[in-house]
Amino acid sequence: MGASHQKRSTPLQHQLLLLPLLLFFLLDSKQVWGLLTPQSSPWSTRTTKTQNAINSQLQLQLSSPQEIIEAGVSLDTFAPQFLWLPMIVAPRAELTKNLMGGTNGILAIVSLSLVHLIIVVTAAAQEGSLDQVKIFGEVFDPSLSQLGGMQKLFQYPNFVAEEWPHVLIWDLFVGRMIWLDGLQRGINSRIALAFCNGIGPPGFLIYVLTCLISGKGMPSMDGTDKKT
Repeated sequence: MGASHQKRSTPLQHQLLLLPLLLFFLLDSKQVWGLLTPQSSPWSTRTTKTQNAINSQLQLQLSSPQEIIEAGVSLDTFAPQFLWLPMIVAPRAELTKNLMGGTNGILAIVSLSLVHLIIVVTAAAQEGSLDQVKIFGEVFDPSLSQLGGMQKLFQYPNFVAEEWPHVLIWDLFVGRMIWLDGLQRGINSRIALAFCNGIGPPGFLIYVLTCLISGKGMPSMDGTDKKT
């Protein structure tokens, strides 16, 4: 057979190649290393102790709630920026449409939302979470200061860890709807998207104003991407 008929490795095959490495770290190091080295060898004993120490450190880091929360907040902070950039810089490019249009755009936001859910669940299991719920109830008490209540809540790092990705993901959700509406109706949404990414609702107001000035009426914001 010619070279054109040679099998090419697929992304799935590449992922399968990583399974042995993943299993190595997930399985108990004693079980894995015990199969690979003689137990009676001094080298084996030293190697096993070293491997156990490394494994214990990895488990400690991975099981630390604060590490999980920190990693989640970092991911939900920086990942959206790679989605905002093409919508602002090249809203009509095929790359942008493939990235943020249709199912791909929804899946991107769903993925970020799942990370946020992990942050919320992990933070809720920590000490002091019930105090935050009580203060959060005070925020909706009209007899108390809503600003004062929020100031109390922001003294809790885990509340900030929940609130910050919450804001970023919702801004991205609205920004995508603005981008889709702009594509469908031929409206330049770059400025509105930039402000929406930076300060949220004012960006949406800018887009509404842009639509009205252009004479194309209020945005539909139905979240579809037909005719893009």
